[in-house]
This record gives sequence, C-alpha cells and structure tokens, in this order.
Amino acid sequence: MVKLITTFRLKTGFDPDESYQLWINKHVPYVKKAMSPELKEYIVGRVLHTPGKGEEFFGTAQLYFDGVEDAKRALNKLLTGPEDEFMKRITDFRRVVIEERDVM
Repeated sequence: MVKLITTFRLKTGFDPDESYQLWINKHVPYVKKAMSPELKEYIVGRVLHTPGKGEEFFGTAQLYFDGVEDAKRALNKLLTGPEDEFMKRITDFRRVVIEERDVM
C-alpha cells in the first residue's frame, strides 16, 4: 500500500473555519468521487499549531492506494478535472507518494 501526502496553505483573505467546513463537507466527497475506484482511504488533518518558527501550513491530506500506479492515475484524474471551491482557496502544495510500513 502507498500513500499520497499533500500539504498546503490557505490563501490570504479566506476564513479558516469556513474553509475547513468547505473542505470536509464539499471537497472530501468531490475527491472521493474523482479518485474512484483507486482511492482506498482518505484522511485529512487541519493544522492547529506549529511549534517553533517556520512557515505555517493549513492542512494535510493522506490518500491511500494499493500501488504507485493507482496513486498516479487517481491524482491525474483529480488534477485534470475542474477545481472546486476549496481548491481555489489553497496554495503552496507539496505532494509525495510514499511507501508506508508499520514498524512498531
């Protein structure tokens, strides 16, 4: 199983609480539909605190797939489709596909 991890920032001028509700209620169903049937699990995380100094980001998305090719295919479907309202509010994406292993 592999995981696509994305981090991103919220653009200036958008309300964080309103944007989070939009993310959960509208964007999550949009992503599930766009990345079907490859997407196996989808976990979102809103950043509440960043210790120390550094650039704050708004959230993370973790999307699980059976393999690398499934992840690439699903991401391509999402990126070539129309942007939804939440996608218009976020910027500075960082994406990586990783192999995850439970070691404890």
